[in-house]
Amino acid sequence: MRMNVNLYTEEVQNWIKEIQSNRGRDLERVISFCDKVESFGRETSDDALIGFACFSRGETYYLMNDMRNFYAQMLACLAPMERIGEWGYVVMANNMLGIMSLNRGNAPFAMDYYMKALNYCHTYKLPDLEWIVHMNMGALYLNIEESQKALDHIENSYHYIMAHPERPDYIQNLMTAYLGMAKAYLNMELRSSAEKYSDKIRRECRPYLSPLDLLVVDCFEARLCREKGDQEGFREAVTRINEGILRDVPIMDIFDDLYEYMKMLLDAECSPEFISIYQVVQHLIQRTSIKNMEKKLLTLKIQYLKKTGQTNEYNRATIQYYEISEQMEKENRLMVTSMISMRNSLNDLAAINREVKQENIALHRKSEVDPLTGIYNRFKLNEYGEIAFEEACRNQTSLAIEILDIDYFKQYNDNYGHQAGDEAIKEVARMMQEMAGRGKIFCSRYGGDEFVIIYEGYTKDETMGLAQTLKKLTSDRNITHAYSKAEKYLTISQGICWGIPKTHEKIWDYLHAADELLYKVKKISRNSIRIGDMGEL
Repeated sequence: MRMNVNLYTEEVQNWIKEIQSNRGRDLERVISFCDKVESFGRETSDDALIGFACFSRGETYYLMNDMRNFYAQMLACLAPMERIGEWGYVVMANNMLGIMSLNRGNAPFAMDYYMKALNYCHTYKLPDLEWIVHMNMGALYLNIEESQKALDHIENSYHYIMAHPERPDYIQNLMTAYLGMAKAYLNMELRSSAEKYSDKIRRECRPYLSPLDLLVVDCFEARLCREKGDQEGFREAVTRINEGILRDVPIMDIFDDLYEYMKMLLDAECSPEFISIYQVVQHLIQRTSIKNMEKKLLTLKIQYLKKTGQTNEYNRATIQYYEISEQMEKENRLMVTSMISMRNSLNDLAAINREVKQENIALHRKSEVDPLTGIYNRFKLNEYGEIAFEEACRNQTSLAIEILDIDYFKQYNDNYGHQAGDEAIKEVARMMQEMAGRGKIFCSRYGGDEFVIIYEGYTKDETMGLAQTLKKLTSDRNITHAYSKAEKYLTISQGICWGIPKTHEKIWDYLHAADELLYKVKKISRNSIRIGDMGEL
């Protein structure tokens, strides 16, 4: 807050301390002291106290799954916080309103809130909050099955998280990023990439996670194991979920995970497990009064009743579904009214709308260059890769895609420091640029310590030769890496898919194949190259 707490009486100071010390623990106590702070703030016309009380009360109602009161309090905190220039609170209020809008089934409203939050982050230089908004925008795009856009936002957050290991919530944030990327890759049917990030969660994060985090991780693990046909792993994950299901949690934080998990249980015909978790989720949702979540959950129940032949229950559920749909119409009208009211309270609506539009455009026209390495980034890779693939397909010329990463990079980063890790990434990028100058070779950073190279018009042997040249350039630098199990200096592993594109193939087929080859390299023998012909894979 932009206020000197010491300016207030000792009594008011104690109220504020009570709110801060009990946040997330004694929720009823927090609300009672918020009431005291707001009452005093209104008596003295103090926007800082009013805004702080409304925000803290709204945050508490969120944890209690009381979404009606949450919504009212978050809207109420915006005006006083804007008047005193407390933009961090304004960002977080818009961010949380975006989460609620998405759960209410209104992605456009959610995007509007997120874009406002991003605009404030850019204007007032708030990178410590901007990454949170990007993470939630990634969740939004996953929700509407735009997996590539989801990846772009989640990776934006991931870079910030990796650069700030000193944060007390570093492991939890890292898990959230890994899990988001794993979900996106699985949705894109890039299972090996999804497995890679799932493995990262297991190795780097799992021992330090809270029961709530473990629940969402296990929901994904169950889904991934079923996709792989790993029945033993699937049953183990289901058992962990049944034993660890939480009965008093902020449901909006985990609803999508539980919903996808329950859908999978229905498909797997796991009726007892489905009923068990359905009852818990139904109880939590009823407290939120969010009709969209009730409707989605009821859809699963209707499917279950139909599968199990419970005709009478099925008929009652379909009637209930119709009634909820009518109630949702009223809820959506209320949301529209609230949004219009909030916008009209701003001084220059037209200017705000222009800013939001410009931010949307900027979001889709991100810089083509990775800021750390100076080489192209994933945005440019998507654009260039599609064009190169179509050209190779049209002309029936060869195309190869290589995915490479630094061997035992986490150990390098952890032991030599993140600055040294960044320097190692930049050094590999410089060697790629050096090699790219030799012909029609495109290089980009894929994320973290991963890179992608596109070779156009080279034979399979020529491609292998170029990859070996890059490996030699790397090893010739003799960058010490005492914590590597491959060599005592910095090395890379490479997976390459080569072929002449066919009309039924896509660029993602080549990327996926290269990623699987890299995954096999890392499982069997790091510091090596594996190249495969697309026609043979």
